[in-house]
Amino acid sequence: MDKRLKKISLRLSEYSLGKFDRRIAISAALDDIDAISNGINMLGEELKAVTISRDYFTNIFNSVSDMVFVLKPAGIITDANMAAEKQLGYKPGGLKNILMNNIAADPPFFFEILKTELVRTTLASAEAFFNSGKGEQIPVRYTASYFKINTQRKRLMLLTATDITLQKKTDNLILRAIIDAQEKERQRLAKDLHDSLTQQLTAIKLHISTAGSLIKNRNQKNILQKSKEALTEVIADMRNICFNLMPNTLKEFGLIDAIKEFCKQSLYDKQVDFTLETNKKLLELTSELKIDIYRVIQEFVTNSVKHGKASKIFIKFNYNKRIMNIKLCDNGAGFNPIKPGKGMGLQNAQSRVKSHNGKLSIASRIGKGTSYTITIPINDKP
Repeated sequence: MDKRLKKISLRLSEYSLGKFDRRIAISAALDDIDAISNGINMLGEELKAVTISRDYFTNIFNSVSDMVFVLKPAGIITDANMAAEKQLGYKPGGLKNILMNNIAADPPFFFEILKTELVRTTLASAEAFFNSGKGEQIPVRYTASYFKINTQRKRLMLLTATDITLQKKTDNLILRAIIDAQEKERQRLAKDLHDSLTQQLTAIKLHISTAGSLIKNRNQKNILQKSKEALTEVIADMRNICFNLMPNTLKEFGLIDAIKEFCKQSLYDKQVDFTLETNKKLLELTSELKIDIYRVIQEFVTNSVKHGKASKIFIKFNYNKRIMNIKLCDNGAGFNPIKPGKGMGLQNAQSRVKSHNGKLSIASRIGKGTSYTITIPINDKP
């Protein structure tokens, strides 16, 4: 057997072990065996180049600080970098073969949403929550796109995610500062109206009553009586304004009683059927959380009646030691959630819930009413 054939067999064995630097000497004969040897040498060069490229990619893959996932068409993680393993609390290789939907805590059907979005565009980007190995939820900003390896027919999905926990905390602190400033201004305005203008109007009403008792002329008495009645309505409206700005019931008796009083004293009480349900006694909440929930419900009721022309409004509290869920529904005209309008009410409601690390989901259809679903972790601090 030609010794060169043995060298060819030896080199192929070495290449299978990753030893791509070995080469076969070409003889002066330049025969068929030399041609095969030359092809083997070229194979070694290509294998070496591919290995260097793969190692280079792997180094980059593991050096970035963002989480990086490679997903199969079925949503299974085929690879994840070291940052993803570390930030989610998994051992090396621990994320492989896990469904991405099991990693994503919110939104539900995360991978299906990605696929739908990537039909419309080449790059999908949004916020979500990922589950860590310890069961914690980590807020992330993700970006996803398809890519294809030449050796594979099926497309893979490349998903990168950045932990935005610190950004969320900073955003929530800013939101809280803005909201707290608004509430302080409401309190100041309510106090000024109640202590100054309402008392002055009450004093004027007393003077009119006194004047009416002294006047004998019937026509003049009727005029003063109508003035007194009109003033009574103005005072009642002023008190309603003060109540809406800062309900004392909220501080003295709590959230549920304040909502009951708002529904009862609401200008819409006679034209709307209010239903309020709660699964048990409400736990003690921070003053900021109570006022924010109250404001969101206040905004919902106002929009339901004023814009939706609703005749029924349903408010339901459901909570445990960790999570508070609030469901708000009406039978009004509804609206397109994608184009909710130019008002600031919905945006303010979103901001108030967001400042407590909560979530406000909106469902509405034209002619089918509107519903809000509010979820707030009541053991967390903003």
